[in-house]
Amino acid sequence: MKRVLFLFSLWAALSAGAQTITYDTIRVSPDDERNIHLNRSRDVVVSSGSLPRENIHTAGRQPAAFDKSKLRFGANLGLSISRDYTNMGFGPQIGYQFNDYLMAGAGIKYYYTKARASQYEIRNNLLGANVFGYFYPVNFIALFAQPELNYIWSEMTSRTTKDSLTDKGVVPSLVVGAGFRLGRSHITLNYDLVQHANSPHPEGFYLGVSAFF
Repeated sequence: MKRVLFLFSLWAALSAGAQTITYDTIRVSPDDERNIHLNRSRDVVVSSGSLPRENIHTAGRQPAAFDKSKLRFGANLGLSISRDYTNMGFGPQIGYQFNDYLMAGAGIKYYYTKARASQYEIRNNLLGANVFGYFYPVNFIALFAQPELNYIWSEMTSRTTKDSLTDKGVVPSLVVGAGFRLGRSHITLNYDLVQHANSPHPEGFYLGVSAFF
């Protein structure tokens, strides 16, 4: 009887051990969904491969470079009327404030002048285009440059014989200046480097005032 009990106990222990070993070492196909190593490797690939790729695309996106709030509008206006002299001018300009140190832009202008002398009446017309730039090394100092091309046609008429002489042509100018910045306005001392004989700018140094909004 003791031998039977011993054999039964030995058989039970071997059966339990065999079941445990079989459960831990079960063989499954590599594509089987019960393969926990396959599922674990897939999780690692997804978490490590997708996030850096999204970060790269996000970092490459830049905001729009053009900002409408940085546009600046100005105009040169002139009006002087008397018995023997008339001067009218209009010149819209548009600029862009790139940063705290630089504003640049372009403009057009038209001037009309009529003057009467004792013997002659002179009429001048000017149509021009320009580009300009203001550089601010410090907040209240302005350095100014404006190259421009002006087309001028003029007529001089004798008041007695009514004979007239006409003249026309393109006149280049390169105006530079330096002065003070007051908000969006400038007061500068300017000089035309070209000094063309028919330049619309005064000879030598002259005062310039501009305002932008």
